[in-house]
Amino acid sequence: WDMRIKQRTEDGYFALADKFAEQLMNGKFSDEMREQLNRIIEYYGQDPYIVRSSSILEDGFGNAFAGKYESVFCANRGTLEERLEEFEKAIKTVYAIKTVYASTMSLSALDYRKRRGLDKRDEQMALLIQRVSGSYYSSYYMPCAAGVGYSYSPYSFLKSSDQSAGMLRLVMGLGTSAVDRTEGSYPRLVSLDMPEKTVYSTYADRHRFSQGKVEVINTSVHDLERLPLRTIEPEIPEYLQKILLEHDFDAESRLREMGRRVSSTFISCKGLVSNKTLMSQMQRMLRCIQNEYEYPVDTEFTINVSDEGDYTIDLLQCRPLQVIKAKSGVTVPNDIPQEHILLESKGASMGLSKASKLDIIVYVDPVVYYNMPYSEKNSVAKMIGKINWTYRNSGKHMMLMVPGRVGTSSPELGIPTSFADISEFDVVCEMEEARAGYNPELSYGSHIFQDLVEAEILYTAVFNNSKTLHFAPEKLKELRNKLDDIAENSGLDDVIQIYDVSRCMCELYNDIKNEHLIITI
Repeated sequence: WDMRIKQRTEDGYFALADKFAEQLMNGKFSDEMREQLNRIIEYYGQDPYIVRSSSILEDGFGNAFAGKYESVFCANRGTLEERLEEFEKAIKTVYAIKTVYASTMSLSALDYRKRRGLDKRDEQMALLIQRVSGSYYSSYYMPCAAGVGYSYSPYSFLKSSDQSAGMLRLVMGLGTSAVDRTEGSYPRLVSLDMPEKTVYSTYADRHRFSQGKVEVINTSVHDLERLPLRTIEPEIPEYLQKILLEHDFDAESRLREMGRRVSSTFISCKGLVSNKTLMSQMQRMLRCIQNEYEYPVDTEFTINVSDEGDYTIDLLQCRPLQVIKAKSGVTVPNDIPQEHILLESKGASMGLSKASKLDIIVYVDPVVYYNMPYSEKNSVAKMIGKINWTYRNSGKHMMLMVPGRVGTSSPELGIPTSFADISEFDVVCEMEEARAGYNPELSYGSHIFQDLVEAEILYTAVFNNSKTLHFAPEKLKELRNKLDDIAENSGLDDVIQIYDVSRCMCELYNDIKNEHLIITI
């Protein structure tokens, strides 16, 4: 209790967080509490369940808290003592790093509360224990499909779609992949006024940007696993394969020409999005909840389908959705000489219209980052976090340019930052690098996306296609790298560069109406 009081002071707010979290994780439950936990386990039998956070601030209006606190799946198998130990660990420990209760002390959560003016408010954390919705497929337990649903789509990812119709991020299996940027997972994005339409026109693109791995609870090893489709596909009944999977006919045709009659399938949830009644009910459900809240909402759900075609929708969570309506009125100058353009793109940004000067550009070299040992890549994310906090409250307008994705859990896909590492940047730019296999992703609806929306941070991407009209990063190399000013002898100055562009007339123009962005230098 003394530590809790000290942590709530201005000096202890960040400084004591780790120590406080460690004490929480090493704490022991009383015998009376363990008896109550035993009763919960007995109630659920041996069905998997999930331990979720539910706090007063998290479930309030105006602050999404998306992804700030932890949720833990429990397989709930083994002896009673083993199941009790798993339950206690789920409450206290998440992958031996964070805790559901102690995650109130994570840097991302603390920074979020500070930025939203909530650092003086008492964050009372409760736990919600839910039976996992789903069925057994051999030793694997999962729902047919799951995802997140928004009653209002903050950005229109399909031209001419109605943002007020709402959107879904839909995945096969457990819904974690619908909100995280994970390796090999591209959720099916569904605009509820035109649910069958996608942004991809060819089978190759739809296959490439499909969900490659399925999250399940493996009851044989008592753990949560993310499995390749090919591993779990044989365990899925044929009727469900027809609903969740789609054939890549172009790939199958090429294989036949090579004398190989091989099935090539990918996850598309086609049978769900083509079910007009189901999609209409999802839209009506979201609109109904929005009307009751008198506010846009962010929900989590599962869908389970029987072999007779009947289905159930389980609504798992609902909270207010922070929505910032786009502003108009920014006109991109049409007389800027090309030699003064750092980046120009069309249809590759999401965020508000804005015109502003930039003072600092932080650039991560894609090829150098790719060639770094895997074990050292996290040091780049940590350095970006240090830069972010060094310039905190400095009044500087900053842009971050990184290869692949920010906020990913997989360094091979990009930079594994948390939002607390990038919260001070005005602009985040993800760069495609074909030589290293880095691809940006407009992750509409993911937790990192929600953070960008709330903080009014402009997101843009550099693609190796027609969306990028001009990109000249070599212009930055003419400036001095200021990394040593922040972290002397870090050994990272070849991969991370900090450029002071305040005297270069570095200006940003983003016209959301015409999807046109220019950054001058």
